[in-house]
Amino acid sequence: DQKTTTAIFSVAYGILRRLNICYRTFSLKHNEENK
Repeated sequence: DQKTTTAIFSVAYGILRRLNICYRTFSLKHNEENK
């Protein structure tokens, strides 16, 4: 079903974005500590 596929994609996209933001924040903090 098209709607189900779209819903799954939007949820997955939201999760990926959140993970990406968390990862970036984490690596930024990590880089600051290494200086």
